[in-house]
Amino acid sequence: MESDQFNRSSSKLAVVVKNGPRWKQRGKTWAWIWAVIMVLTFVVSPAWADRDPLLEVLISKGILTPAEADKIQKEAKELEKAKEQKVDNKVANSEKKVTTEVDEKVAAVEKQVERNAASWVPQNLPDVLKGLHVGMLAYLGYTVGDTPQFMGPEVKLKNGEFEGRNNDGHVGLNKFYLERGYLTVEKEITPWLSARSTTDLTEYASTTKTVSTPGGGTTTIATDAEAGDWKIRQKYLYAAVKPGNVGNVLTQIIGEFGLGHNPWHDWEESFYPYRCQGTIPIEREGVLNSADLGGSIRGYFGGEFPNAKEVLGGTNYDGRYGSWQVGVYNGSGYHAVENHPDKPVEYRVSVRPLPDILPGFQATYFGLYGKGNSSSASNFGGPFYQYYPDWIVNLGHLSYEHPWFRLSAQIISTKGNQAGNWTTVTGGAVPIGRRADSLWTLGYSGFGDVKLPICLWSWDTAYPLHVFARMDWFNADENAVIADDAKYTKLITGVAYYLYKDNLILLSYEKTWYGQDYAIQGGTGIDGSTNQVVNFASKGSNLGTDQRLEVVWQVSF
Repeated sequence: MESDQFNRSSSKLAVVVKNGPRWKQRGKTWAWIWAVIMVLTFVVSPAWADRDPLLEVLISKGILTPAEADKIQKEAKELEKAKEQKVDNKVANSEKKVTTEVDEKVAAVEKQVERNAASWVPQNLPDVLKGLHVGMLAYLGYTVGDTPQFMGPEVKLKNGEFEGRNNDGHVGLNKFYLERGYLTVEKEITPWLSARSTTDLTEYASTTKTVSTPGGGTTTIATDAEAGDWKIRQKYLYAAVKPGNVGNVLTQIIGEFGLGHNPWHDWEESFYPYRCQGTIPIEREGVLNSADLGGSIRGYFGGEFPNAKEVLGGTNYDGRYGSWQVGVYNGSGYHAVENHPDKPVEYRVSVRPLPDILPGFQATYFGLYGKGNSSSASNFGGPFYQYYPDWIVNLGHLSYEHPWFRLSAQIISTKGNQAGNWTTVTGGAVPIGRRADSLWTLGYSGFGDVKLPICLWSWDTAYPLHVFARMDWFNADENAVIADDAKYTKLITGVAYYLYKDNLILLSYEKTWYGQDYAIQGGTGIDGSTNQVVNFASKGSNLGTDQRLEVVWQVSF
């Protein structure tokens, strides 16, 4: 029996061994078939893996097909997702509404407190003092560095070698100074009529002359005994009228008549907060100063921007769709005698195209058309042909304002300047009946100011520390009519610490690189210059560079 069992087992083993490769091949085939089925199952019908159990029951009962069940489940998921999105939107809208209401209430309370403080007066105060506001703005500083002086061309010896120049081209700068002292008195006479007077305390700069020294050299001395004295001159003195809005389009309209603002300076200085360091590009270049006698009207497009302080970081020129101003002036500025009968027209348009999407973005154009304030009539044809040089300005400005930062870029092209002395003279005096043309200029400027998220002590802000930088480039003879290199490049950078509102301490560094034909003795300085910057006699002056480190305390109330 054991032998029979052994024989049967041996037979089975022999069959297995004999047919082993065939079964093994069939096993591989079935494995591939099952793999393909599984892949198709998960690729073609991914919903099977997570189909709702109730749908599975309906499929098994023959009530639904698998395709119908998948469609129902897909629609159910989409409805659930839409419901969740709707809930999220409601929550977000509620949070935004609450935040907005809180901001509006806080702003309303702040404005009410300011109005109450401004309107609080003793019961027996005379009417003449009601609505009266007094303010001061002063720049108290210290600076160290150097200013450039005319170096002149290198002296060439007979053997062809260059000896060099007669000085190093720089004069040391190390002084405390009072850059400006403005005292402003404003009076609201009626709700629609007001007046303003602003005086400007400045150091008197006298005329100078060059005299010989015992050693055979020369020196420059003042010709006025009052040199260095402090003088008070009028900056603003005007009446202002509020005529009311023109529908919802032109709003917050104000007219000024007298010694008032031009359309550009007040607007840019409201964006560029560091006037205490030096003037804005258009004035530093010598094209235009900040006030003039005449009349102007300005206003907003579409009313005020809601919550401007929270959204934009400030409330100056906060028109919802922008602002505008146009004026007619004498053209001489506020500290020069008018030397011609022409009346330049100045105009500015600032557009905020996307107040709900990019509220801080504005595109601005400033233009001016008139004649330069030149008194040298003999240079323009003599007494028989009175001609005043052209003065044309085209300026484009892009800016973005945010509570944490400010950015701007501008380009300016001018023909001549306010003083009327950037002109072409093609050698000697201009014959009668001919005229000298104003030079075309070109300039660029970029500015950035960033609030640092560093908590330091301040009276009214959690983050009072700012860093800023500005770069200017200007060519006083763009077409190279007189000189090829009447240019300069200026870098200004620094930090500012805000103590309270507009009271701040500023530390800055400024450096200027001058082209060899840019010829203002002392360079652009802090306030710029209205002098002639390029002519045939002074080109090749080689001013080189200047630089200064400055600390300024701006006092404002």
